[in-house]
Amino acid sequence: MQIGLGMVVLAAGARADLVTFEPVAANLDRLTTIVSTPFFPGDLFVAEQPGRVRLVENGVLRAAPFLDITDRTKSSGFEQGLTGFALPPAFPANPHVYVHYIRLDDASRVARFRLLPGPLLAADPASETELLTLSQPHPTHNCNEVRFGPDGYLYIGCGDGGPPFTPVHDPQSLAELYGKVLRIDVNNVPVGQPYGIPADNPFVGTVGARPEIWALGLRNPYRFSFDALNGDFWLGDVGQSLYEEVDHVPSGTSSGVNFGWNRMEGTHCYPNPGCDTTGLWQPVIEYDHNAGCAVVGGLRMRHAFYANLEGRYVYADFCSNTVYAAGSSDELAWTSTALGQSPKPPTGFGAGTDGSLYMGTYGIGTATLYRIALVDAIFADDFEP
Repeated sequence: MQIGLGMVVLAAGARADLVTFEPVAANLDRLTTIVSTPFFPGDLFVAEQPGRVRLVENGVLRAAPFLDITDRTKSSGFEQGLTGFALPPAFPANPHVYVHYIRLDDASRVARFRLLPGPLLAADPASETELLTLSQPHPTHNCNEVRFGPDGYLYIGCGDGGPPFTPVHDPQSLAELYGKVLRIDVNNVPVGQPYGIPADNPFVGTVGARPEIWALGLRNPYRFSFDALNGDFWLGDVGQSLYEEVDHVPSGTSSGVNFGWNRMEGTHCYPNPGCDTTGLWQPVIEYDHNAGCAVVGGLRMRHAFYANLEGRYVYADFCSNTVYAAGSSDELAWTSTALGQSPKPPTGFGAGTDGSLYMGTYGIGTATLYRIALVDAIFADDFEP
């Protein structure tokens, strides 16, 4: 169960003039997730790490938060806070939202909130229903992204729990949720249970295995997404000392993919050469720490709004501030080009309902939400798949 690798990204300082970064909302606090829904075409839901979800309405930041759970969110650690936010496919007919945040006792919690009645679009902080709580041994490599897949199930990305170099938990163990992508059913819930388990999850019925597990072998899967055209799964896994990776799992692949950590870092055996790579899923994008130090997974572009980016996978590196676009002619060999240098460290990407691309950044009270625009004349000449 392997997939070919075929790229070398350009150096972090390569071309930085193919896109511009247009500020949409400023003076925010450590942005994490950007979400839109066709039912509110002019709005963007933007999560802040301290525990707020803000609403940008037709390009203007609303003063009143959509959701405020700062009273129960710990964000003092660099990687802690409200780091995941998702809307169900039928929202707002399904009047719930889903979040991941770090509780005051350092545990990861995935929870559901209900919309408030009335004309103001907002969620009720008092309506919290706990779905999943996972203790965290260290303030790094927590759970982060929550996102609904094209199958309607909720996917949850969980890191190995840290600390770096000597993680307490085993990302290869099927008895643990650390270092995994989880997949749960929040619509068909057995009586007395917080969620259901999809019958086709790969380890249902495996003795000693957690049935929530959909994929394993991850270090810090900070951001993942699904291809809006074909349902392919894309994931950026932050590396240890030397390599960053992006993984691509085509829709229809047998679930139970093992991404290799902590036997491999990227395409390289860890910590020493000569490991057995049989059955391990290989990344399609890899770069070393001469080009950056923390990959921020992004989106595959699927809208005519950016004709020159159609089909490209856009991602970034937190440390170099470089935004990349990867292209492929055969879905196997991917080549990345640096699109530009973000004015601030990038933390996540989101698409508006019109297909426009947005990027959030880091900064305590100084974070900015940007809209990414193409410099078409240069882009058309210089970008090749």
